[in-house]
Amino acid sequence: MVPQTNDSPPPDRATATPDTRVLRDTGGASYSMEISVDGWVAMRGHPRQRDTARHSKKSHWKLVKKLTGAAAEAQRQVVAADLNGELYKVDGHTRGYLWSTGYLKRPESVLATVYRCNTHRELIRLYSIFDSQDAVEKQQDRVTGAMRQYGLILESKRLFQGAFTDALSIAWRGVARGKDAFGQYYDEFDVHEAVRMFKGELESIDSVDPQGDVFHTGVIAAALIDLTLDPRALAFYARVAKRNVKHKEGSTFDPVEGVQCLMQNIKAAGTARDKETQEGICGRVLLASHIFRNGPSDTMYHSDGKFDNAPDILEAVKKVRDLKLKEATAS
Repeated sequence: MVPQTNDSPPPDRATATPDTRVLRDTGGASYSMEISVDGWVAMRGHPRQRDTARHSKKSHWKLVKKLTGAAAEAQRQVVAADLNGELYKVDGHTRGYLWSTGYLKRPESVLATVYRCNTHRELIRLYSIFDSQDAVEKQQDRVTGAMRQYGLILESKRLFQGAFTDALSIAWRGVARGKDAFGQYYDEFDVHEAVRMFKGELESIDSVDPQGDVFHTGVIAAALIDLTLDPRALAFYARVAKRNVKHKEGSTFDPVEGVQCLMQNIKAAGTARDKETQEGICGRVLLASHIFRNGPSDTMYHSDGKFDNAPDILEAVKKVRDLKLKEATAS
């Protein structure tokens, strides 16, 4: 509990509680408030809040734990948002979590700068500025924040931590990083928008329990493209997720076995982290899926599993973009 004053709040300010005390409010875009640690911990997290528990395990918190004096005092400074009288954390999510667990020493209270937001859009935009202590949000944190915002719950080990940014990039832009096939630079890639666009496809992929040793970035990207253009493609990826094959010299493979073999070979070659390799995998898996849907009558149904004649993925990516943007306009 923090000491209270008798001043009455203006209509556009959150009402003080036993856990809060307004320190200064001149009626501008922000005001300052003292908040008890318990009050801060209980406050609503931002809709784009990252995976706080995961972030709390990062090594730099060991350094924060050792801070003393002015540096330790600075940890009391937090940022909040006031949307129609409701308070939301903007930064300080992880500090609040670590104060509640006892890992970090609890301060007497926190000192918050509270920004007035007139719309939900303003609340979202505010986050991009103040999300973390160094104001830099990594791509995976953006994905988990977008998952939270759009109510996307993924349960498979491969997807639940949001480690599929490059897959989204390939499916939406045609490349994993750098300048995309449409002439736009990587920094213009809106991860939050991509998660919203591909929410349904991500849920479908998650439903087959994709395994990390097969569902590399390129395979997930192919699934995102495939499922957007033809939801029936899920049958192929469900098979890929469940079947395990061992490569035998001179063997031929059906499309499902071929993808399994392809990923085994790429893993053995140590090229799985190569961005261009993942873009190539995407094209090969799309070809394998197409052959699978054609059935055994396709002359390529049994092959060496390399799918070297896969077409460029750009045409498929363009179709996906056109379809998604059309859907977004209609909704």
